[in-house]
Amino acid sequence: MIDSPGGRKRTSIHITRQRASRLYTLVRLLEDRPRTRDEILKTQRIGLRTFYRELDLLKRCGVKVLHKDKLYTLAPTPGGAEGRLPFPDPQLSFAEMSELARCECEAGRRLAALLASVTEQSAHPTTGRQSRSRKR
Repeated sequence: MIDSPGGRKRTSIHITRQRASRLYTLVRLLEDRPRTRDEILKTQRIGLRTFYRELDLLKRCGVKVLHKDKLYTLAPTPGGAEGRLPFPDPQLSFAEMSELARCECEAGRRLAALLASVTEQSAHPTTGRQSRSRKR
């Protein structure tokens, strides 16, 4: 879990673009109206195991899905469910990260902190370790 500047814990989850799209679509379906499991499986074109894996991931991200009378529905979430969904790695370069980190917004500050954690870590190499070429 990572602290965001807004004080909310963010789950650090690495997912594929396909899975991110599936989660986003699932959330949008459940925001629209309650759905049966079979309806979700057919609409999403997924199997039963994948369905339950996605529900588990939504739960870990703080998105509550309620199950009552054979219907699945999205529970109201502060800030909205979309804001809690993980996003796939955009594979940005250092220059792109630096540019985005200059934005005067919460996302820009998060990117600036992430960039600093990477660049400051590499500026202070771990001491007390010998390189492989020295060990003999």
